[in-house]
Amino acid sequence: MAAMREWVIRLWQTVRGRRADGDLEEELRSHLAMAAEDARRRSASPEVAVRAARIGAGGVSQTMEALRDQRGLPWLADLARDLRFGCRMLARNPGFTFVAVVSLAIGIGANCAVFSFADALLLRPLTVPRPAEVVTVGSTTSLDKSLSASYRDYIDVRDRSTSFDGLVASTESSVAFAIDPGTPPRPRIGMLVSSDFFPIMGVAPDLGRAFRPDEDQVPGRDAVVMLGHELWAQEFGADRSVLGRRVRLNGIEFTVIGVAPAGVAVLDRFTRYEFYAPLMMWARLRTDLRVRPFEARDFRQLEVKGRLRSGVTIAQAHTELSVIARDLARAYPDTNRDQRIVVRTELQERFAEAPANVLLIAMLALLAAAVLFVACANVAGLLASRAPMRAREIALRLAIGAGRRRVVRQLITESLLIAVMGGALGLGVGYAGVTLFRQFRIPTELPIAVSFELDRRALTANLVVALVSAVLFGLAPALRATRADLTAVMKATDAAGFGRRRRWGRALLVGGQVAVAVVLLAVSTFVYRDFQGRLAGGPGFRTDHRLMMTFNPSLVQYSDAQAQQFFAQVAERARLVPGVKSATLTSFVPIDGGARPVTIVPEGFQFQAGNESATLYSATVDEHYFETLGQSILHGRGFHATDASGSPRVAVVNEQVAQHYWPGQNPLGKRFRLTDHSGPWVEIVGLAKTSPYFFLIESPFEFVYFPYGQRPQQRMALVAESIGDPSSLVAPLSEMVRRLDANQPIYNIRTLDEMYRMRVVTILNVVVSLVGAMGLMGLALAIVGLYGLVAYAASRRTREIGIRLAIGAGRSDVVRMVLRQGVVLALGGLGAGLLVSLAADRALATVFPGGGGGHGRIDLVAFVLVTSVVLAVTLLAAYVPARRASRINPTEALRCE
Repeated sequence: MAAMREWVIRLWQTVRGRRADGDLEEELRSHLAMAAEDARRRSASPEVAVRAARIGAGGVSQTMEALRDQRGLPWLADLARDLRFGCRMLARNPGFTFVAVVSLAIGIGANCAVFSFADALLLRPLTVPRPAEVVTVGSTTSLDKSLSASYRDYIDVRDRSTSFDGLVASTESSVAFAIDPGTPPRPRIGMLVSSDFFPIMGVAPDLGRAFRPDEDQVPGRDAVVMLGHELWAQEFGADRSVLGRRVRLNGIEFTVIGVAPAGVAVLDRFTRYEFYAPLMMWARLRTDLRVRPFEARDFRQLEVKGRLRSGVTIAQAHTELSVIARDLARAYPDTNRDQRIVVRTELQERFAEAPANVLLIAMLALLAAAVLFVACANVAGLLASRAPMRAREIALRLAIGAGRRRVVRQLITESLLIAVMGGALGLGVGYAGVTLFRQFRIPTELPIAVSFELDRRALTANLVVALVSAVLFGLAPALRATRADLTAVMKATDAAGFGRRRRWGRALLVGGQVAVAVVLLAVSTFVYRDFQGRLAGGPGFRTDHRLMMTFNPSLVQYSDAQAQQFFAQVAERARLVPGVKSATLTSFVPIDGGARPVTIVPEGFQFQAGNESATLYSATVDEHYFETLGQSILHGRGFHATDASGSPRVAVVNEQVAQHYWPGQNPLGKRFRLTDHSGPWVEIVGLAKTSPYFFLIESPFEFVYFPYGQRPQQRMALVAESIGDPSSLVAPLSEMVRRLDANQPIYNIRTLDEMYRMRVVTILNVVVSLVGAMGLMGLALAIVGLYGLVAYAASRRTREIGIRLAIGAGRSDVVRMVLRQGVVLALGGLGAGLLVSLAADRALATVFPGGGGGHGRIDLVAFVLVTSVVLAVTLLAAYVPARRASRINPTEALRCE
């Protein structure tokens, strides 16, 4: 307590500052007066008495300094003095300050924006209490790294494990939602959850109650629902009397028991689920399920999350789950033989489930770090250029007794001031980047929101980057400035010698800036040309004059037979609508999604030990699919109307399937079994061209098509080719469907051009804009650095240039001399940058596989373009100081020296 009181007193005395100094000086003068009066009484003259009193006190200034250190916080007072001195120094050099602050603002702002991007996609924790305790538990295999669980496995793990405070299960479910029987249903997405989901996650409903344990006991019995906050506001106007009302999900009446809190992100940080229902309603809501979800141990469609028990580590939980997995494998070898049960933190799960996001963020982070390096090198170069001009000042301070540590601290304080100002301005640059991110809309009709924010975590990251940058650009120049030879500096008529000793360091610094800028510009060019090549090559199917709309009859309790009849009528009547040229039914629209995995055993193919089958993506399509979407059948045929349930099973495969399983052979007539070695045979009747299936950036992979008549699905899309504007078909096709079934929800109504633009073109343009901005920022900063060094070098050679002009050199000779210095610096950086860019081009091939820009071979156009741009801006940056140097008056140049 006494120490705290003393610290507070010291702080108060330091804050009082000059007022406290005045009080102290008055007190000292009072003591001196009394001492002088005592001396005068001892018969000394007044002058002698005052002198004796001063000598006895040791000097007023010295005594005040000693007492000031004892009464206050010296380090805080020194810091305040350093800050005041640093502000004065920066104010005396506004040009230097402006360039340094703006350079840092660009570098720090770029990193701030990238952090906000990474935070929104990967780093932001779940909006639940103590999110660090939440983990994901699930089964995985050597071939499939995603985590999922069957209901029976979930129950076994929940009952046997001791590492968790609780485990909860959930599965995503789309339903046809209606607020009353007379309202046409609309698609809504929600979660089916176990009864302890909300208590274990620590989330309380805004209104009503959560699920009771007895509502998690009997399959299909308890039709109760919690509304999502947004759905409650949209459909019911946030009416608090909604509790007890009946709503319809897939035609089943549910009683509203509560409303979830706004903005809750328990399972998915992006999706704002519109309802929550008991997991026991799974089979009743999903009539399209081919299995009994509560009994089939190999039906792994659940996501399991839990809270680690206090004191339990991830490693301990993993060890326990490994023992349980081995026990389940022995008890149920048919379904659990190769299954491992693992636990992942939320961050680990995000990295595993979204590797594309990780790669994109890693690339942007590297580019932003490169921009920050160029910015720091810029400021370090500026500080190094100022060092000769401040050499005498620093030498004098050292000579009269200032410690080297004290001078370094003063110089670091100036660097911190620059970094703080750059960080503050960098927040504006970061906010501009975040504003750009907010313009991007997720291409989906789902209630998905990615929140890009400059929140407390982003501000903290910005502060850390600013402080790190201050150390990066300020420490080396400060240490170097205080190690100068004091005698040499004091004897020098100017700082020319001091500058010459440093010119190679500054030259290397600028060369490094140019090299990094070349890499940034090259990467931007590679990405741009790659994406342009992909867009020019097209998606592999026709998007013009095509309209799509999606149906899922299981949402209104259709049986399989009813769904087949419905789809047959939809396809038949759609082709009769005026303006429709052709129409097809498909479970999968390229780029839009819908492909399903299928397990096959190709005839005659020898698998590696431990594998007995292969899993491919598949689609169910009708006989008009390839014609309507304009996809190429390279060999064989597509499907016919006769490819029905009673006829031999057939399939169309893409080129990757043929090359993998029957290399060098004609795949037509080859066969494979479905599911396993006892499954039915399927004969290949056509070979389709491999094209992008999910995104324009993807490695080619295996794909197989099945005829709708032999493999019907409940969720299908109608794609209609129009004679004119495809949007003109929305009304007549929707009306046709309503005549068939007014309760049938229709969703994803859009033209394929619109879908392709939203899902591909917009995303690629955003990535190109981000990468291009990094490249331009790096180039701009390198130009500033090069300009600063050339201008400084020219100013240090004023006397030499004056002599050259005096003895007959032409002004064009001076321009060439200065330009040559700038170009030589840039050429070194350009060569190093181009070498690194070659490696970067190879690395981009892994980030953007299957490219259209020529990854894997030298892109001469890109390298020539980058080289030309860098040389052009180098000449521009060096020409201005070269032209200024050529206009020097020889007489004035010689006189000033």
